[in-house]
Amino acid sequence: MTRQDACPGILDLHEARDGLVARIRLPGGYASIARLRSLAVLAERFGDSRVDLTARGNVQIRGIQPGVAERMAGRAAAAGFLPSPAHDRARNITASPLAGLAGHPSLRGPVRSLDRAIRSDPGLAALPGRFLFSLDDGTGRAGLSSCDVGLRLERAGEGGIGEGRGGGRGVGGGGQAELIVAGRRTGRRGPAAQGVRLAIAAARAFIDQRPGNARVARLADGGAGVAAAAGGVLGDPVPDTADRLALGPVPDSDPLAVVAAPLGRLTASQVRLIAALLRPGEAARLTAAARIVLPLAGFADAALQRLGGAGLLVSDGHQLSAVTACAGMTCASSLADVRAVAARVPGLAAVHWAGCDRRCGLPADATAVVATSAGRFEFADRGERQLIAAARPA
Repeated sequence: MTRQDACPGILDLHEARDGLVARIRLPGGYASIARLRSLAVLAERFGDSRVDLTARGNVQIRGIQPGVAERMAGRAAAAGFLPSPAHDRARNITASPLAGLAGHPSLRGPVRSLDRAIRSDPGLAALPGRFLFSLDDGTGRAGLSSCDVGLRLERAGEGGIGEGRGGGRGVGGGGQAELIVAGRRTGRRGPAAQGVRLAIAAARAFIDQRPGNARVARLADGGAGVAAAAGGVLGDPVPDTADRLALGPVPDSDPLAVVAAPLGRLTASQVRLIAALLRPGEAARLTAAARIVLPLAGFADAALQRLGGAGLLVSDGHQLSAVTACAGMTCASSLADVRAVAARVPGLAAVHWAGCDRRCGLPADATAVVATSAGRFEFADRGERQLIAAARPA
């Protein structure tokens, strides 16, 4: 792992207190039945039998021992998780999690097109692991306001990106795509079929201008040069929907539900159960705040009963439904066992417990509670920090 890019991948692992950490990219947050089953196998054979969800719809496997890291990478590649070793960390793509569901147009084809375009460009292998592409179909929750490069896609008339629910045709169909740079509008619009080319042009411009920066917004000009290289002008912040999805069945839709992984962790058996309940040909959508959108093969109520019985969060009434946390003491940077504390302190509003000031995994709609020592935390809100009551693990 280089100092310039501390984000792990499948080939370049991160060293933690509990072993090595691998991060597996799932462009768009899409996890098919086959991929979910493969993740469960990888976690059991090479990690601690759990799968961590990240804030960008990717997953991590922890507790990997050095002696099995190479074998783990080989199995991950065989399962299709490493289509380009050179671009192992350069493939952060988020997408609106309800796209293609509940009557919304699909983004699965555009996500695949963007992923292929990134992997086809050798120069984009230099993108840092924190660089984020976002695709938003108008329903939000893709992280568009905090992206490096994004596309806001609209159908001709009402929205649409030329693709049915199955998601197989790529970008097209007469809609429009608006280029977003550093979470800001650029005025650069064109046919949706050209959207991927706009996004790639902006990413290439960032590579040319990036010295020492991992994000476009941190460039000296805030990304104005990146926008200009793609034919736009950096403008106002883009309107965005960033609040987390409600847990439970999604009204007025095909069998569809939203569940959450407690504190962002799933057991291998929970991953397998999710795979067993998915509608054939569909994919789970992993999204912010450990939410998982599930197009179901059967009735939502029956599926939620099974998922809740297996330990997943299926209702906003659960004491952990509004709570997330970083990796805690398994991370060498953490000052406190924030996971143990978070599990005991009910969240009345969206809060994220962080073991250090990096605030890894912080959802956009949450307020951070940051450890300053093993038993002291600060509540950070609106740029201010207030000391809150000490909390020590039992």
